[in-house]
Amino acid sequence: MIKEFTNNGYRYVLAGPVLTVSKVKLNGVDISKYLSNQTKISWYDVSKNSGRDVTNADGTMVLNVINTKWRIDLVSRPLTEDEQVDFYAEIIKAPTLGIDFKNPFTKQWQHIDCYRGDRVAQAMLPYVTPDGLVELYNPASQAVIEL
Repeated sequence: MIKEFTNNGYRYVLAGPVLTVSKVKLNGVDISKYLSNQTKISWYDVSKNSGRDVTNADGTMVLNVINTKWRIDLVSRPLTEDEQVDFYAEIIKAPTLGIDFKNPFTKQWQHIDCYRGDRVAQAMLPYVTPDGLVELYNPASQAVIEL
């Protein structure tokens, strides 16, 4: 972790080349309480030649960027069975969903329409707490990619 800070009540963690956030809404439903500081927002360029751009006669690379897209990797904290169901409730309703997140470049909330990417749910493991034994799912993850 490089730097962690709070701004206007939102918690941010700088962790390498992407900004990690803890405030995200899926179809208007705030899922922030389920997210860990491993949630990441990535911003990437879509190239005309699908990443296989060419060089011209003098060897200069020609990059034909036709669009910029967002990818958000939602990573949960350890979840109970009910929380696991709630975390995925909006995600499994339809193959596309609306995402609201804090844009790290403009400091403004941004809305994008996304499709579901890869998702992972890990095994449930027992944890010992002061209240006794609790079974929790290890962190779940879900990628959402801008349409």
